[in-house]
Amino acid sequence: MSDDRAASTVEACIAEPSRSEPLAEVVSAEDDSSPWKLPRKILLERPCNAVVRDAYLDAGISPAIANFLARRLDRFIDWESLTAAKLSDIVDPGAIPSMDRAVERIVRAIVLGERIALACDHDMDGTASAAALWTAMVECFGVTPDRICVITSHRLTEGYGIGDGVVARIEAFDAQLVISADKGSSDEPRIATLAARRIDVVVTDHHVIPPEGPPRSAYAVVNPSRLDSEYDKHVCGAGVAFLVMAKVRSALLEQGVFAELPSLASLLDFVAVATIADCVSLSPGASLTNRAFLRRGMQQVRSGCRPCWKVFATEVEGEIDAETIAFRLVPAIAASGRLDWAEVGFRFLIAKTDADAAACWSQLKRENSERQSIERRLRAQAFPQAARVSEAAIVLFLEDGHSGVHGITASRVVEAFGKPCAIFAPQGQGARATAPALATESDSSNGAGLANGSFRSVAGIDVQRALKEIASFYPDLLVAYGGHQAAAGATIRVVDMERFRQAFTFAVAEQTGGAVATGPTLWTDGELDANAHDLKSIQTLEAMGPFGRGFEAPLYSGRFRVATYRALTNGRHGRLRLERDNLTLEAIWFSIDTALDRPPVVGDTMDIAYRLTRHEFRGHVEVQATVVAGAL
Repeated sequence: MSDDRAASTVEACIAEPSRSEPLAEVVSAEDDSSPWKLPRKILLERPCNAVVRDAYLDAGISPAIANFLARRLDRFIDWESLTAAKLSDIVDPGAIPSMDRAVERIVRAIVLGERIALACDHDMDGTASAAALWTAMVECFGVTPDRICVITSHRLTEGYGIGDGVVARIEAFDAQLVISADKGSSDEPRIATLAARRIDVVVTDHHVIPPEGPPRSAYAVVNPSRLDSEYDKHVCGAGVAFLVMAKVRSALLEQGVFAELPSLASLLDFVAVATIADCVSLSPGASLTNRAFLRRGMQQVRSGCRPCWKVFATEVEGEIDAETIAFRLVPAIAASGRLDWAEVGFRFLIAKTDADAAACWSQLKRENSERQSIERRLRAQAFPQAARVSEAAIVLFLEDGHSGVHGITASRVVEAFGKPCAIFAPQGQGARATAPALATESDSSNGAGLANGSFRSVAGIDVQRALKEIASFYPDLLVAYGGHQAAAGATIRVVDMERFRQAFTFAVAEQTGGAVATGPTLWTDGELDANAHDLKSIQTLEAMGPFGRGFEAPLYSGRFRVATYRALTNGRHGRLRLERDNLTLEAIWFSIDTALDRPPVVGDTMDIAYRLTRHEFRGHVEVQATVVAGAL
């Protein structure tokens, strides 16, 4: 089974939840007979690497920017690499093991006119991977649409990876070659089934390789996470698929199959949105590849190079950036795969006309609205239960849950309580009538049903490692599992739920040395000098984007006195003037009613965490603080 993907602060790291919806809005003590409340966020200052800071100061970088970089990097990186990552910086993907063999097989399929199935995951990364592969094959390499088919699994009833239902549809299409994207590394049994039927499988993926190694029956396994790979291991699934197609293009030209072919850089818009969605590193010290992909791809998205981006632009105020992709686009496209089949998101991305894109987008928004409603219901159940957990990890079983929405709900629990969280429901729970019949798997000794779970984690806790340890010590406990450090998925028997809860809690506690989180943590960049609260500082910081996992946007903290306060939207939000020494700062605080026990009054002293933003009104632009957290 491949993993339950990150729905990240971007889908766990940066995508959900909606910024307009406060954590406590849909849950209250009335939802449960026992009183409970959300814990306060704990503000901690990121450690500063003095060697890195001094190196940037010696290079003429301002103290504010030098401090920002020294809290994120473990070495000096030149300014151009930080602010202008280029495609030419990307290492030749031929260095990934099995790449040459994969390219040879795909080229042969194109030349011989074979039937090709694209087995792609149903999340944002998988959907973008499908769009990139389809567009490369059909629009660049001339594969006729009747010879290629995108095949996804149904999240609720078939789970992840290349399952039996996917195998059946591959066979029904009479495919001769399967190219997986964003899955396949843990699917040896089904790949072996396909190989026995003389169907070759080329795996393109980025997820952790299982202990037994890459699937032996695959024709090729292109995965930078292989132990024998020294390539950038932070590239998302769509990024790996793109690199494979880039090498296929080169081979087609070198072998004289085509005299010329268009550049595949036009596909980087798909790769960019997948990179934002899939919780992969954007640290300049870890992956210049991802930063180059994102910079070029976002330029293409903003240019409206496809009907889908033109339609999406009508939903966005101002310029499309990583945040609008994460909070507006990704949840909508992922929603279709969370509730039913994922095809509408794929059709939106490859739409040829504005009208087709608009029709798909309208359907995606309806799906997302339904997803949000389900999520609110699940949070109302999950939060009171999570509040009573005193152990190192939160493991919940929701009898009437919805496994398509559990990942997002688990992300919200992690955000609220600061502990790793797993949420389970009976397999197939919430599936619509359009879903395929559930292929039941059960323990032959007791006929117990299965439960699917979604996992989300906090910094420093590797949930995938915890699951591997459970699989090693209790081989009968996990039916299937897979994932990342920050997000994972697993299938267990319902009767084993308590046993699993104990094993998972112990595995997490081992990673913390037995310590239990006392609340959700926000890491800040400490106090920002008063003279750095200006538009020039904001512009310099923006030049170092994109921000995301491993290279988080700046978040400052400090103790301020409330000089003025004005309630907005019936007290839900608030506008403040804050003072500290020689600094006066205009601030906006969204959902202040759920963050504080009472509204602030003039003279209050507060510890707050805030971001610097621009505020424009009637043509006048000024610096504004957006408060993220605080306490009286």
